[in-house]
Amino acid sequence: MKKSKENNMLYKVAGALLVAIVALYSLLSGGTSSTLALVSGTEFTSTYTNTRGALLLDVRTKEEYTEGHLEGAINIDFHDPAFSSHLQQLDKTVPYFVYCRSGNRSGQTVSLMKKSGFTSIYELKGGLVGNTQLPLVTGAPTDEYVIDASDFLKVNEVLSAPKTSSLTEKEKQGLILMREEEKLAHDVYTTLGALYGARIFSNIAQSEQTHMDAVGGLISRYELVDPISGKGVGEFSSKELQGLYTKLVDQGKKSLVDALIVGATIEDLDIADLDRLMKETKSQDILTVYSNLEKGSRNHLRAFVKDITNNGGVYNPSYISREMYNTIIASPQERGRI
Repeated sequence: MKKSKENNMLYKVAGALLVAIVALYSLLSGGTSSTLALVSGTEFTSTYTNTRGALLLDVRTKEEYTEGHLEGAINIDFHDPAFSSHLQQLDKTVPYFVYCRSGNRSGQTVSLMKKSGFTSIYELKGGLVGNTQLPLVTGAPTDEYVIDASDFLKVNEVLSAPKTSSLTEKEKQGLILMREEEKLAHDVYTTLGALYGARIFSNIAQSEQTHMDAVGGLISRYELVDPISGKGVGEFSSKELQGLYTKLVDQGKKSLVDALIVGATIEDLDIADLDRLMKETKSQDILTVYSNLEKGSRNHLRAFVKDITNNGGVYNPSYISREMYNTIIASPQERGRI
């Protein structure tokens, strides 16, 4: 048992080192070089776990996937006539970990991705048959939220926009609200993700973290008191948001469908508040952040509602109008940044 734990620790360290080496190489080369790695065994899964925003692609058939797949994998069938079209819908800047049964289909997939401009790809050497030590889970594929470039709005990009000489009180309060509201989303998704293991929560929680950071950049820029400084998961300065966190987590603990409805409710609230706050500011840097946050929330809402429907549930909007809600749900996921 002790040896097994030591081996697991070594795998985690190796994975973290590989991620660090890749990141350093990219930095030294100006960040423009592609990452293409053929990785074996547990190093493949540990590197995936340690790579922020990564997506795991299983390119086998739906039947093969259902019989056993790596946990967290998204299924895109290589033999599907629309396979190339599905690949083009993915964000090319996100790291991808690709595998199949033997390495044949994954190898062809990697070649297609390279030609299409994907910049970071890891392939499982020898496929699943060559790495039988990897644990598999069973079950049919479910829809997963695919992380988009707008989910990783960087603080330095926010600060490159012109700074307003002074903010109104409404603008200041708006930033403070959104800093905590994005934390609310992050913390609820982190908690429910740990409870159910559904990757939609962990993926969107990563997005919410970068949204928190973007608003945090504005909080620092305008020298406002950060409402989440020193706050742990589930801790808020706002009594209203503190109570809402408790209420939503309790609701989400009832069932997976209830948890997905909680996710939709949070995104519903975010869209309503962002829509209102954008009408209260003319500051370009704030508008840039808010418009990208709202687009992200629309994408998150679509993802949660799709999973709610697939699991036999129904969502009714609580904060935005039915007309706005119907328009969002009827529209495809929005790509890129505003």
